[in-house]
Amino acid sequence: MTTLIAMMMGTHTAQAQIEVELDPADQAVLRQMQMESEIDSIVMEINRSAGLISEMSEKKEAAADTSSQRILLFGDSMLDGIGRRMQDYADHNGHSLYTSIWYGSTVHSWARTTELERLMEKVKPTFVIISLGTNDLGYHDLQARAQSVHEILRVVGDVPYVWIGPAKLPRLNKDFGIVGMLRENVGDNLFYDSYNMRLARFPDNVHPTFAASATWIDRVAEWMTRPGAPHAIRMDKPDHQAKFRNYETHSPRYKGTPKGGQACR
Repeated sequence: MTTLIAMMMGTHTAQAQIEVELDPADQAVLRQMQMESEIDSIVMEINRSAGLISEMSEKKEAAADTSSQRILLFGDSMLDGIGRRMQDYADHNGHSLYTSIWYGSTVHSWARTTELERLMEKVKPTFVIISLGTNDLGYHDLQARAQSVHEILRVVGDVPYVWIGPAKLPRLNKDFGIVGMLRENVGDNLFYDSYNMRLARFPDNVHPTFAASATWIDRVAEWMTRPGAPHAIRMDKPDHQAKFRNYETHSPRYKGTPKGGQACR
């Protein structure tokens, strides 16, 4: 074995000379050690390559579109609070925000009128955030409302979007299937389920306080930029409050221009 060790420390030529002097048992040990060394080198190379691939995958997965976006945020009166916090995010991250609040609106309101077409044409958004469903809670006509959801998404078209689902109403403790219908038709990856969030409310016991709405949107922003998010944009948490600049507001009495004479409810 002393001869074996000396051979391993020598040059290749010396190895060849000494290997002749080894007995068969030592030669077998040498071959085994050389094989293990080669295997170790291969394993190290595989691990190095796998590490590079993993690193590239993580970078790709975590990558978000950091360009400035033209964000259209439309929906019901929940936008009074949601819009304020979203304005903070827009200003902090270099986006332009266009908020359209239609008080009392449902999915039918937006699907059965030309309001959304008008906004899409006027704003030309690169990203759309929808906040609808609060005023649909309590209704049972799931199929009809599913059709309205599909119509809304048809008008949004190829523009990346997310849908913020409704939070539970304290005075209406039962959901008759609206949230599930929204999730099913919007898609899990694009639908933020807010239903079980506990939010402080204004005295009307319906609308979350501005502070609660800020917390709501902070969670939405984290979800929008999670690993694997299909439409991640820059949404770093803001360190200051911006002035809310609402684009347009419609009262509950507003009817819009109907499509094909369909009534909204």
